[in-house]
Amino acid sequence: MIMIERELRNSSMSKPLTPRLADFPIMTVEKLRFADTNRHGHITNIVFAVCRQNARMELLCDPTRVPIPPNTQFVIASLVLEFRAEMHWPGMVEIGTRVERIGCSSITLAQALFVHEAYVATAESVVALMDMTTRRSALLPEKTAQALRAIGWANCGRVAAAAAAVNALRP
Repeated sequence: MIMIERELRNSSMSKPLTPRLADFPIMTVEKLRFADTNRHGHITNIVFAVCRQNARMELLCDPTRVPIPPNTQFVIASLVLEFRAEMHWPGMVEIGTRVERIGCSSITLAQALFVHEAYVATAESVVALMDMTTRRSALLPEKTAQALRAIGWANCGRVAAAAAAVNALRP
């Protein structure tokens, strides 16, 4: 599966594929507001980060999707946000989210923002599970890790289709 992922992420010229909403198993929608614009009529950069944060929190704070032990919470440790195009009001933005990596106490989330199916930004964030009493990282329980695996890259559009095609070729 890792080889399929590597091949799908790179074209024949070794450029990353443009993300599609189907590449993300979780999708969230946010409304763009007039108050979110700058004097040039563009949606401000902070709104890109807020939309991404809302989608992340919608996922990680839902115990039916991602169960975590009592007295723990996810906290952000790192955020990389890359802008690819402008957003304008009025409109809606769709945020796709998936789990890229699962560590012992942290996970890496990949997200992309889309307006009218056009890709406008990507983000990668690392969040750690924190014990709220000690304020230190806590190990991810197996139940949590299993739930997170279901939201991973392998369960997305292109990778799942490619994996099915490869499996069909096997004797």
